[in-house]
Amino acid sequence: MQKSIKRGFTLIELLVVIAIIAILAAILFPVFARARENARRTSCQSNIKQIALGIFMYAQDYDEKLPNNRVNGKDNVTSSNPYGWADAMQPYLKSTQIFQCPSESTGPNSNPITGSYSDYWLSIPAAGKSDAVFDAPSVTVLIGDGAGNSATTAAAPVDDGDDGTFQGTARYRVDGDGTGCSVVGKAEFAGASRHLDGANIAFADGHVKWEKGIAGSDTSAGVYNQCTGTDHGYPTFSYQSSDSDHS
Repeated sequence: MQKSIKRGFTLIELLVVIAIIAILAAILFPVFARARENARRTSCQSNIKQIALGIFMYAQDYDEKLPNNRVNGKDNVTSSNPYGWADAMQPYLKSTQIFQCPSESTGPNSNPITGSYSDYWLSIPAAGKSDAVFDAPSVTVLIGDGAGNSATTAAAPVDDGDDGTFQGTARYRVDGDGTGCSVVGKAEFAGASRHLDGANIAFADGHVKWEKGIAGSDTSAGVYNQCTGTDHGYPTFSYQSSDSDHS
């Protein structure tokens, strides 16, 4: 009677299996990472949508005017007397977690007087304006992705003595690519490449959209600076047409 011979894997066979697993991992891991980021982007869009609704509720209570970037003098700031627009949303949103973008690594601080409070910015050209002055709200930028407390260019909730950013007031930059309103400049703002090389933006009519950014920079590929009017039909920090007075 012939004995059966047990045969194990050879070294070459094992190496082939390991190589196949490595190739599959190299293919699938980026797909899984992109899927996770898509989920975070969707969660962020939900945050921004709710914040935008809070802003509209605020406007209903304040003669149809949006909140100012600065709501109160910093010398009068207390936990119940807020300084920044994000602080002023609390009676309507009743949440500090909503100001934390899931793709931003710096955790939120529930105290509007200290620490990182908001991962989102309010468009300064739109701040404090009446609803009636927006001639094309569907392309007028209202709020969007900002940056955490560690960023050097935006969203640090401290008074830098320059642009009035303080206590829960996220900041944006719109340098464009030149000076004067004759230049069609792409907007620059912190968070422009946060989600898959793009950013979530809420517009003055309440809809939220992902806008493509330029990888590795604060420059948007699809949002223009406030010198570019709404009559061009693309997203802009302006709230009126280019031939209107919106100084």
